[in-house]
Amino acid sequence: MFQWNSRFDNQLCLAAGCRMTQEPVEVRAPVFQGLQIIVALNSKVQAGVNGRLMEVSDAGVYLVLATGLHEGLDRYESHSLQRYVRIGFDAEAAERQGFGLDLIARSGHHCFNDNDLLVLRQGLSATARALATQILVCPYQGPMRDLFLNAKSLELSAAVLQQCLPAAGAQGAGAELSRADVERLWHAREVATAHARSPLSLAELAREAGINERKLTAGFRQLFGMSVFEHLQQHRLEQAYGLLTSGGCSVTQVALEVGYSIAHFSTAFRKRFGIVPSELLR
Repeated sequence: MFQWNSRFDNQLCLAAGCRMTQEPVEVRAPVFQGLQIIVALNSKVQAGVNGRLMEVSDAGVYLVLATGLHEGLDRYESHSLQRYVRIGFDAEAAERQGFGLDLIARSGHHCFNDNDLLVLRQGLSATARALATQILVCPYQGPMRDLFLNAKSLELSAAVLQQCLPAAGAQGAGAELSRADVERLWHAREVATAHARSPLSLAELAREAGINERKLTAGFRQLFGMSVFEHLQQHRLEQAYGLLTSGGCSVTQVALEVGYSIAHFSTAFRKRFGIVPSELLR
């Protein structure tokens, strides 16, 4: 069991840990001011801000945007395993990197909103899980450790932010999407994902989301940086990654489970993750 904190020269803070609570624990601390990306690999906690509590009972990614002073509270149950990675950028550093707090706040999907503090939640993708795990099991010591953790923290941040920021947000191209459009496009993404095994046509998906087909096609690419088809392909590959790492399935079984032909599965998997599927079974 371990936990540690680091701060790098590029104004990025990193905290990570793996611990088992033997009895109920309550931790109070000021909320980090700026952007905080929290990747929870295992978590069962009541997280609170300014007296309001939110249940966190499964793996996921949380983006916390805070300005001003806020009191944070975490309540952990006894015999609860916590594995987490927290990355923090101060507001000025985030702005310089091109992902200011206001841009992230407009991306929708808020699960907590309290004046100048906002929390957004994402599902935990295979890519984010893999990068967070690499941070937790960093194989280096000394200066190489800091270099590795800094690089992996930035890579993990990019993977998370790519899911919520407009693809051209840094250039301001997201301005033409209204908040209502953003909400409908997020809904379209959820519906498309739910039907990944038997994909809906663009016309059916547009009808389900309450948006016209043209805006669905253009807006989806603008908001998520990929087409609906590319999103479904990515989702299926991330499902495959999870099945392979959980054990019990062959490469052929996984390929068929996520809807790929054997001939195309290894090529698509390697293009997405940089390794062939069989490497995860060793």
